[in-house]
Amino acid sequence: MYLFAQYDGDEITGRAYYSDQSPAAETYVEAYQFGMGDNPELPIVSGKTDSSGHFVLPVTTTGPFKVVIDGPEGHRAERVADNIAKRAMGRSEFELLREDLHKLKDKIYLHDILGGIGYIFGLFGLFALLKAKREKQ
Repeated sequence: MYLFAQYDGDEITGRAYYSDQSPAAETYVEAYQFGMGDNPELPIVSGKTDSSGHFVLPVTTTGPFKVVIDGPEGHRAERVADNIAKRAMGRSEFELLREDLHKLKDKIYLHDILGGIGYIFGLFGLFALLKAKREKQ
């Protein structure tokens, strides 16, 4: 599970999604404030994601905030909400760009998979080489 969160002074907004880029719909979200409050273990605000995985949590205090999302089957993600400038009416192009960049960073690419397979074969080859040297001696 992945989480994108940002704080603009009035609310914490973001999106939660799984590794296959499907939205984490109707999932519980909580926000904790760092270094403030009577009990740092209690969330200052909580809510749920909508059907597309987006959430909006209104806050009355200043950040920084840690956002935690708990999904089904033990899925969990935490992130410190990025502080951004106060936005105008509606979602700005800047916010959409930040969300797209965050999604691209979390995506699994073919070269990552091939690199992992190559790494495993390399370790197996090294093990076989060491075993062959021991048998030769």
